Formats: sequence, structure tokens, C-alpha cells
Amino acid sequence: MIAINIVNFEFLRGERFHCCFHLWEDNDKTYMLTDALEIHFLDMVKFRRTADRDTKGNPLHRWLSYLDPGSPSELVEEIVSMDTAIRKAEEKLALVSSSKEALHAYQMREMALSDWTSGINFARDEGRNEGRLEILKLVEAGFTAEQIKERLKE
Repeated sequence: MIAINIVNFEFLRGERFHCCFHLWEDNDKTYMLTDALEIHFLDMVKFRRTADRDTKGNPLHRWLSYLDPGSPSELVEEIVSMDTAIRKAEEKLALVSSSKEALHAYQMREMALSDWTSGINFARDEGRNEGRLEILKLVEAGFTAEQIKERLKE
């Protein structure tokens, strides 16, 4: 899971506008709980103070410049024209902003996709758990690793 927090105030110490955190064991800083979790903080106040923005070479600089209401419209147009992902975001934003009905339809579609993904992930996890239980039962019944492998192929 990746969480991205875009904040419009100075939240973290230091001068970097982008900080990324992971979960580490308190007594052993070399032991990360998982690399499947990242928490990013993007500080717009600090980004605005960045003198050497590279909107041509750095996608993060493009996105933050695009999201910054203080960016000149010419810069935003240039960014939209050079970055396919931002252009798609701009098109979706224009579509959902066209009417309340379009916005509602978009929100309902996103919710349905999220529900579907959650359902698939739940089913996958349940399948894995059932598979583990089946293996445990076979081990407890005295089957060898080779017998279990053959049995699971069936």
C-alpha cells in the first residue's frame, strides 16, 4: 500500500519537500516490517521554495507544479502537453467537472471498481488460507512433501 499525503503546510522538519516513510522494528532499525507499505508526504510550501524545479526531467516536479494553484497557466499547459499521465488526469477532471451527474457517475464507478478489487483480493486471500489449511491437514495426516505436491496438482 502506498499512501500519498499532499499537504499545504510545513508538516515535517527539514527542507526536503518529499519524505517517504516505512515501518521499522523499534529495537532493530535494520528490520523493516514490510516493503509493501510506504507513506509519502509532499509539502507544497517547501516545493514552492524549490529554486531548481525540473518539470522537463522530473515527473514529481511536473505533478506538483500541475497541482499547485499558483503555477502559471502557461507552465500547466506545457506540463499537460508533455506528460501523458497528467494529460489523462486533466481530461478526467474536465469530464467529471462538467456536471454534477458526471461527477456522481464517476464517483460511483470508482467505488464499484474499488469494491470489485477488494472482493477479488478477499477471495484470493481466502483461497490461499484454504490452501494452507489443506496442506496442514495433509501434513498432520502423515503425507510426505512429495505426496502433498502430487495431491495438490490434482
